[in-house]
Amino acid sequence: MENKELKSVICLTGPMAAGKNAAAGILEKSGFLSIDADITVHEILAEAAFQKKVLETFSPFAAKGGIKVENPDGSLNRRNLGALIFKDKKLLKMQEDLILPEVDRRLENFIEGNPGKKILLNATVLYKIPVIQKCGQIIFVTAPLLTRLYRAKKRDGIKIRQILARFWSQRNLLKSYKKTGIPVKVVKNTGSLADLEKELL
Repeated sequence: MENKELKSVICLTGPMAAGKNAAAGILEKSGFLSIDADITVHEILAEAAFQKKVLETFSPFAAKGGIKVENPDGSLNRRNLGALIFKDKKLLKMQEDLILPEVDRRLENFIEGNPGKKILLNATVLYKIPVIQKCGQIIFVTAPLLTRLYRAKKRDGIKIRQILARFWSQRNLLKSYKKTGIPVKVVKNTGSLADLEKELL
């Protein structure tokens, strides 16, 4: 791919509750077309075929831990699935193996479907899939631990131990992105939206 094309695709990433979505909103106003990998995952998990695969894979592990990953109507309980997999590295890897190839395919399609446009891939673990190589730059949004903890608790309403488990699973996130060889710009989201906008633009 030519350098001109590479420069038009940016990976926006960072740990949980650092402010990626706020950053995405700012960049969208400056002309970027954005796709959120978390929303893409939710869309995939809402599809019957993928729900069936996930339930078949994780229900035995959930039963052992006393966690219900299936709702009374037979649908997947994503919150309980998260509580199960984020405390076990092997289970997290199993979930990624099921879902990430399809995420990669859909992000590739988004890029190909918008030729000549400035593209923003909003994703936490984009370094794990091949589409990362389409990016010319990585913007890594970060914030202090206590700030992130407060934001996550207020936003998601899940137990603190679950939040901390997710934080721990992302402890090497910046290092993993630096290993890609793609330029990384670290943006600290510690103040107002105006401050964040100034840092980004």
